[in-house]
Amino acid sequence: HIPEQCRLPMTDQDIKTGKDLLEEDFVKKSPGWVDELNLMVKTKHKAEIQALSSFGFQYLSEVYLPLKLQQRDWI
Repeated sequence: HIPEQCRLPMTDQDIKTGKDLLEEDFVKKSPGWVDELNLMVKTKHKAEIQALSSFGFQYLSEVYLPLKLQQRDWI
């Protein structure tokens, strides 16, 4: 999960987008995405990829992004 210091408040538009995504078939097929989107909408917090730069840019390029690509885990 994303550390609290990396989270941002969601705008009304972000919340609407999250709710809209929850209605998409491709999202419904991924229970992990459904859980994460429900959590985001409930807590009204998001994390943008830039927030992960607090771990260093090497973390993004050498750990986070390769893992996401390998697991095919993206929206």
